[in-house]
Amino acid sequence: MEEVKWNIQLNEQQEKTRQENIAYCLHDEDVLHFLKENDLDESFIREHSAKLKQWAENKKVCAGCQGLEECRFDHGKTFEIVMDDGFLTQVYSKCRYLKKEEEKSQYLKNYRLFHGNNEMKLREFSMLDIKRSDSKELLEVSKLLMASEHERKGIYLHGKPGIGKTFLMNCMANLYVKKGKSVAFVNSPTLISDLKNGFAVNGMVENTLNILKKCDVLFLDDIGGESISAWSRDEILMPLLNERMEKNMKTYFTSNYSFDELEEHFSIDSRGNIDRIKANRLMERIKAVSAEKNLKGVNRRL
Repeated sequence: MEEVKWNIQLNEQQEKTRQENIAYCLHDEDVLHFLKENDLDESFIREHSAKLKQWAENKKVCAGCQGLEECRFDHGKTFEIVMDDGFLTQVYSKCRYLKKEEEKSQYLKNYRLFHGNNEMKLREFSMLDIKRSDSKELLEVSKLLMASEHERKGIYLHGKPGIGKTFLMNCMANLYVKKGKSVAFVNSPTLISDLKNGFAVNGMVENTLNILKKCDVLFLDDIGGESISAWSRDEILMPLLNERMEKNMKTYFTSNYSFDELEEHFSIDSRGNIDRIKANRLMERIKAVSAEKNLKGVNRRL
């Protein structure tokens, strides 16, 4: 099919603009490369100068763009030009940033439950501050965490508050999510509080526990930070960790307590009742699914 050519008379200003467009295109590397790729000559520029210039200018704006927040067009939408059966055609597509954003939203769906903000879902081990005085310790633990992906057990990471335990576990959780694993990342005190308040909501407690029991990888952040009661220890944590132990499911923890300290913590409930046997049984499950690692470092919250 031959392209129909229209003989349209331009006024003086329109002709001036057309000549400016032609001059721009004759010296633009992207336009000249397009002509060469499609075996076209300069007469093509004279016929399509406005569209070619728009494409070339947009291409340069997109090349210098730093992210979607700077987008000057249709939020991540851009266009290319192609020759289609002799016609110059605009093909609209998603820019590199929009594609990356959509890829990110796809893998984030692998989070079955998440306590935290969106920034926490983007953390990676490459973001570690290697200028910190404790950077060597953080790098060693990050390597241990990554290696644990191929081990039977998860990691029980304990240490003082504010030294980066949650950050490191965020990175590990995001690594699993990107690899297609179903993940739950929950703050233990928040979880217990939510479950207490959820009894009034039909099925809420059961549904939440099912998610935690069945997800490929579970992260319990700040275990021991919750208010201990016989109910939270024996009716929530015990059956949850027992099932994950029996099914050999990967489980990670962060805590301010060592194994021994956590067992002591769990042995006394909020009413002062002491039950070391049940605390010991719970700790057996935690030890069965995780290997203890002490993280030393500087409290960055101070």
